[in-house]
Amino acid sequence: MAQGTTPVVQQRRLRADLRRARDERGLTQKQVADQAGWSLSKVIRLETGATAVSTSDVLALVQLYGIKNEAQVENMIAVTKAQPEAWWDKYSQQYKQQFINFLAFEDGASVIRQFQAHAVPGLLQARDYAYGVFEAYLVGPGRIDRAWEVRQRRQQLLERDDVRCDFLLDEAVLHRTVGGPDTMIGQLVKLKELNDRNSPSLSIRVVPYAAGVTPGMKGSFVVFEYSSEDEDFVVNVEEPRSDVLVRDNPEETSNYVEAFLELEAIALSRADTNEMLGTVIESLRSSRPS
Repeated sequence: MAQGTTPVVQQRRLRADLRRARDERGLTQKQVADQAGWSLSKVIRLETGATAVSTSDVLALVQLYGIKNEAQVENMIAVTKAQPEAWWDKYSQQYKQQFINFLAFEDGASVIRQFQAHAVPGLLQARDYAYGVFEAYLVGPGRIDRAWEVRQRRQQLLERDDVRCDFLLDEAVLHRTVGGPDTMIGQLVKLKELNDRNSPSLSIRVVPYAAGVTPGMKGSFVVFEYSSEDEDFVVNVEEPRSDVLVRDNPEETSNYVEAFLELEAIALSRADTNEMLGTVIESLRSSRPS
């Protein structure tokens, strides 16, 4: 599916258009609920994305907001009728909706900015490293194999020319052993090889210990940016028990964008990152028992 056309992203744009139309009419959510004969909670759910916008919802709101542009109305209705054909739909019964939404937002982004404080980002993980991570919290080979299948599919983003991926890794990521020395060597070699591409759409840089106290010490996060100027950033924040998707909240998401830019300013260059990777790889190789 082409970038930016996933059903979740289309619904998000539709909600933004409808909220904008309500604001232009000077109506509150309560007034919309009263005039449409809906509960206030329904309006809130529609605007926050807690429930999908249906065709009947669009027809009611178009009339209420006085939207006369026929092409615009047709596009809105088309979004409500779109049948999801995304690759992640086959996993909807195995994963929570929040993770399915995460996959959709990730796939639809034009720019992905990720900071990782503890582990190599999933998009960059080698198979053995990924299995080492999965085995720490997933039980059963079936679940682990499926998780790797999903991760491999996600990694196809790195081969696309319509999305830019900027990764910042705390230096701790290079030294935290996952799966043993051989697994770490293989993972760090993969990071170095990816960086050696010198691709304008992929960058991997390390935030060194020498940088001292940084915004990244609060935890890992990823910022999704979209090609349309009307779309706000979406942020996924990693929490101990469950990740949190932050959307439709420009004030909060902008804080993460600023934090990433601060980290970017103190990160090593690609060349220096590769030099550090090479040093750690050689150290691991030399410490292996003969």
